[in-house]
Amino acid sequence: MNLFNRKPTHSLKSLFKAVKSGDESVVKEILKSCPSFIDAKIDEYMTPIKMAAASGNLNIVKLLVKKGAEVYSNPLTSYPAVMDASWNKKKEVVAYFLNEIPEKAGGTNGLGVTINLAAREGWVEIVKKHIERDPLAVHQRGWIGDTPLHWSCHNNFADIVTLLIDNGADIEADEINWIGGKPLHWASEHAPNTTKILLEHGASVNSRNEKKGSSCYGRTPLIHNATQREDCSEITEQLLEAGADLNAVDPGGKTALQWAQEKKNTKIASVLQHA
Repeated sequence: MNLFNRKPTHSLKSLFKAVKSGDESVVKEILKSCPSFIDAKIDEYMTPIKMAAASGNLNIVKLLVKKGAEVYSNPLTSYPAVMDASWNKKKEVVAYFLNEIPEKAGGTNGLGVTINLAAREGWVEIVKKHIERDPLAVHQRGWIGDTPLHWSCHNNFADIVTLLIDNGADIEADEINWIGGKPLHWASEHAPNTTKILLEHGASVNSRNEKKGSSCYGRTPLIHNATQREDCSEITEQLLEAGADLNAVDPGGKTALQWAQEKKNTKIASVLQHA
């Protein structure tokens, strides 16, 4: 018998189907005959444990962990399963990862998730513990070259932003691998609470996005604010009050007002026209 030519008795597709539906007996059967499927990807991103987490099937998650599934994939190449659970509002699964098996998540200070992702999700207590265990964690870079301050500013988590700044986070740090920008650029989209905090702590109101090749390259926070579909004029007012240059242009020669008019952001345009 040629063992190298033997075909697997089950397909990877059948495993993912069973994982998603929560069919524990079928998952066990498939993994028994095809143990190499435990961390296999059905596409560039999805593994069985990530599928189980996203689907909220805690029994399958626990089974996969018991079978040796990678609990915490490298956040520099993919988001870990706990994030799939969080983004799909599967609280029971999130609690399992963070409260019952945090030590299985490598590179997280034994807390189950990196400080960047904790800050992104608004998990302030985990952010606090990261800082207690490693004060330099406030400077840690995430998958896209972000600092913990970038996503917490973007998602308007004022308590986390204040905590990070009070512990030495750099308010002028650039995100370096994706769209670029400083925390104020990220906050300027739709986060008035964190915009206020950044400005109160001296964030440069006329700073430029320095990520060459990005569609946002060269924008000031005011210009970036004017391009966003949220039409958040409260932030427009905050930036202007802090001294934002109304006449600044991006590399294409457009002002914030021209962008607001093009994007049909009527509230922002009105504020800019009357400034």
